[in-house]
Amino acid sequence: MVLEHNVLPFGLTSLGARAIAAIAALFILRFLYRGYQQRMMVKKLVHQGIPVLPHSWFLGHIKILSEFRTSHPADVSFYTFPAWLKLNAGKYFPRGKVPGVVYVDLWPLTYSYAFVLDGEAGTQFTISPSLNKHKVVGDYLVLMTHGHDLFAGNGQLWRKWRSRLNPGFSSRHMTTMIPEILDEVIKFVDVLKDKTGANGKWGQVFVMEPKAINLTFNVITKTIIDICIDDQKAEEGHPIKVAMVEQIKLMNEAFVSLMPNIPFSSTAKRLKQIGRYNDIVRNILLPHIETKIEENGTNVKRQTSLDLALDSMDKDLAKEGSGATQAQYIDQLIGNLKIMMFAGHDTTAITICMMFKCLQDNPKCLEQLRAEHDAILGPDPQKAAEIITESAHLIHNLPYTLAVIKETLRLYPIASTVRQGTADCFLTPKGETTQYPTGGWAVWSGITVVHRDPVYWPRPDEFLPERWTVEAGHPLHPVLKHAWQAFAIGPRNCIGMELALTELKLVSVLTARVLEVREAWDEWDQKQGADAKPKDMINGQRLYMVGAGTMHPKDEMPVCVRLRA
Repeated sequence: MVLEHNVLPFGLTSLGARAIAAIAALFILRFLYRGYQQRMMVKKLVHQGIPVLPHSWFLGHIKILSEFRTSHPADVSFYTFPAWLKLNAGKYFPRGKVPGVVYVDLWPLTYSYAFVLDGEAGTQFTISPSLNKHKVVGDYLVLMTHGHDLFAGNGQLWRKWRSRLNPGFSSRHMTTMIPEILDEVIKFVDVLKDKTGANGKWGQVFVMEPKAINLTFNVITKTIIDICIDDQKAEEGHPIKVAMVEQIKLMNEAFVSLMPNIPFSSTAKRLKQIGRYNDIVRNILLPHIETKIEENGTNVKRQTSLDLALDSMDKDLAKEGSGATQAQYIDQLIGNLKIMMFAGHDTTAITICMMFKCLQDNPKCLEQLRAEHDAILGPDPQKAAEIITESAHLIHNLPYTLAVIKETLRLYPIASTVRQGTADCFLTPKGETTQYPTGGWAVWSGITVVHRDPVYWPRPDEFLPERWTVEAGHPLHPVLKHAWQAFAIGPRNCIGMELALTELKLVSVLTARVLEVREAWDEWDQKQGADAKPKDMINGQRLYMVGAGTMHPKDEMPVCVRLRA
């Protein structure tokens, strides 16, 4: 009896160990086979005569990525990688010229990318055809939206929510929202005024990005969700904003540590914190949504994107059949509201920072901007808000202001699109006959290269807002319309473009004639004292883009401000 009792567990343990060993072996074989497939994709390109970066069977292009990292500050954004490749074309390509599509094999660290560095080729996977978003987008956002959002979604999910949310972002609708946006911009200007010195002197150094985020988050929650968080002047941020901002930071960390081919590479503690922030946001949004459902159209106020989406809920549920529930619809709605809050505050806040930099570096452009505001809104900047409130259409009569914004986004684009390549989609860059395959690759729009390509942009590295105001045929006029991709192009362009442009115009109008803003790195270093960081630079600039996921200005852009005399 004792022998039988001991043999049975031993046998089970042996079988369990064998099962674990078999699973491990299968995983290793799958891992190695995936690596073989990826490496062979590059070898096939070589056999087809397509120019590729020097490639290793063992490391792929990881060595080149390492060279990029070692030649830059440690915190540099990966978004600068395509521009660095072009700058070093002579080192990596025999002809000394970077091709219009550059393949980068980064297995097993992450997906392997086809960087599209040509404007015409960029239209061939975003407009006709418009390829689906790549899985890498969903991998990043799933921690926030659980796969419910239109940004990473494809097919019916994208079509449904794009059509539901589009009306709330239209140019006409944004014009009706100008008083609400203007109210927040006035608070933002007041915050900056509080940072000025006495008697027209420069104030103490502070960081601009958090102030800009406070503005843009207040705007997005008020205009899209109809929640007024009103915390620009508060010592502590509103819980929904704090949760979203902190969650994004953790998502950026998780995204870098999460290697798609190596499971469990993100820490459980980090994922638990992200989940906690998700709960905070949901617990604020859900009662707000339920209240609006109970009101059932009795609210006579202007309708936000949330209101418009709820108006369509019953029709959508009926169309989707008996399997669809209100709870599922609300889950999807919350996922999309969260992506609206994320995208609607993050990129616009960074653009505000970079617009201040561009105007600081180009004082003649700043004077021309001020002259336009004088001409359209009157010579007294203190009356600008009142005039816009009474005549909101005037915000659309500022061509040079719009040009300043577009030129800022040309030189400092904030985001790129990444699509899933297909076997039948080939790209042919301008001036080339080679057809570059996309099947199996994450097709990344190399916007930082396209926006400074001399083929499409005369004097590409100069800040020249007038290129956007001259007539076609003028030497400065953009050669290709779709070479400007700041809000992406094609049917999947940024849904919030009109909101962002309206907000940026209002910031420009209410600050340019009242305040002067300058970078303040010496003061920043002095303030840090013993904790001062190395004075890293890129292209001679202390202000460069950093970030593991989304891009942000270095050290949140230290500045000083003063009242304009």
